Amino acid sequence: MRRTIRQARMGFTLAEVLTAAMILSVVIGSVSQIYTGALRAWYRGTSENLSQQKASWVVQRMAPDLREGISVTPGTAPFDSCYIAIRLPDKTYDSTNQTYRNHIDVNGLGEPYLVPGNFAVFYRGDAEGNLDLHGAKIWRRLVSPAGEVLKQYEIADNVIDNPTDPATGEPRTNFRYWPDVYRLSSVEVTVTIQEKAGSKKSSTTMTGELALRNR
Repeated sequence: MRRTIRQARMGFTLAEVLTAAMILSVVIGSVSQIYTGALRAWYRGTSENLSQQKASWVVQRMAPDLREGISVTPGTAPFDSCYIAIRLPDKTYDSTNQTYRNHIDVNGLGEPYLVPGNFAVFYRGDAEGNLDLHGAKIWRRLVSPAGEVLKQYEIADNVIDNPTDPATGEPRTNFRYWPDVYRLSSVEVTVTIQEKAGSKKSSTTMTGELALRNR
């Protein structure tokens, strides 16, 4: 009995310490791998969600203006791929219902028509809002018929070039016109957003075909 107590007071042996250290290192290594894997998955999911949300928002934000548009004017080359000006109907205020309505007038033949109003301009640009073929932002401007910028704000950042179009070998344009800009019935909007979370990057390309109801 005295021998057992004496051995206990002596503490752990070197072999026991080494064994415990090996077991502990294995446990820590396993936990570290699980944690690292979970963190990478979280970063990947976060970057994917962010890129999807932003790309979807660009199409959603353009949709009301395009659907309400009277006419569409693309940018001049080489910016025709990333610039679009949408002519919106003029608005009048209805005090009875406290809302704005399209301004409708009658021409010389007695036919009603929508009175043209401001332009909603969407384009790819740099951080200062300058037109840029490879800019990382999508901007929206509201421009008066006289050319005055009434409002300007960013609707998306981290914009990158769209995937390559097999037909042309070039990146897909942000705007395409169906069947063409002269017989326009709809506009195809394509935008690609790349987001980064931690060490993970994810890109999402969103495409939406939007018809002009007032064309």
